[in-house]
Amino acid sequence: MFTFVSLNKIRMKRIIVVLITLYFGSGFVAAQINLVPNPSFENITSCPGNGSEIYMAPPWFQPCVYSGNTTISSSSDLYNTCSPYWSDGVPINVIGYQFARTGIGYIGIYGYVDTLNIREYIEVPLPITLVANNIYCLTYYVSLANACGIAVSNMGAYFSVDSLLDNTNLKAIDFVSPQIENALGNMLGDTANWMLVSGSFIAAGGEKFMTIGNFHKPANTNTQMLNNGGINRAYYYIDDISVIDCTNAGINEHQDEITISISPNPTSGKFTITSSTLQIQHLKIINLLGEIIFQSEISSQHSEIDVSAFAKGIYFVSVVDEQKNTVNRKIIIQ
Repeated sequence: MFTFVSLNKIRMKRIIVVLITLYFGSGFVAAQINLVPNPSFENITSCPGNGSEIYMAPPWFQPCVYSGNTTISSSSDLYNTCSPYWSDGVPINVIGYQFARTGIGYIGIYGYVDTLNIREYIEVPLPITLVANNIYCLTYYVSLANACGIAVSNMGAYFSVDSLLDNTNLKAIDFVSPQIENALGNMLGDTANWMLVSGSFIAAGGEKFMTIGNFHKPANTNTQMLNNGGINRAYYYIDDISVIDCTNAGINEHQDEITISISPNPTSGKFTITSSTLQIQHLKIINLLGEIIFQSEISSQHSEIDVSAFAKGIYFVSVVDEQKNTVNRKIIIQ
């Protein structure tokens, strides 16, 4: 934790989905393996108690050089219920109050500090190298700390071949362009709930590391004053990070028996689903955790579905035709 303008900082959390199992009606889609090690910061070498100890949740580390060391020193924070000090605890800690989304821990980083070019990041080596032209889907959750009077929308993730070590000592890493970023209009200002950041990208091939944070200088950061008397900074707790290879997600052996198209995709409001062969009898929309969040009887080859109330992210549409064939398709809601 670094102390800055009379404010101390923050800490850790949870264990996540290592296997995402999606059950689509009568079709069972193969489990998707989460490529992120220690995705909810539950595996720790010691209980946090001295601030700024992301390195205690290996293999996570802070890429910005802090005190000349990236392996046993950081300013990015780890929080856990096991901490002997309230400042590093869960749910109460030095900058806010939040339960872990899963498990008993999470981490915290500054995404914006006044108008100063100060940033914090977390980075992790992936257990495999990403495959060129494969589609990878990312989800993670953030919650704005209670003490903050500013929210930002610029939270993203950058995937790199080599570690994104930076010697600028807590400055914005703006010399790279993250493959995935939260939508500009989706202000991350909720201090009570966990907010989803998600997206997908096509790998160039060879990516081995993932870095999370705000990759923009102050002038290019989308901010919102909250008028709550909080400090002029945006500090985010982060939990439940998942990266899966979703290249072939949702396609099964019946795909030649029922041809399905979805348009527009991505969508921000409504999409039209069309079968060029048999009538669609039943439709489900399923999130990345395998939860059915919408279903409807259709009995038509053509239907318009309103998803404007859904959270932004990646979903799967599962349809069953009149001969009980099942086909699953991915859809992105922006």
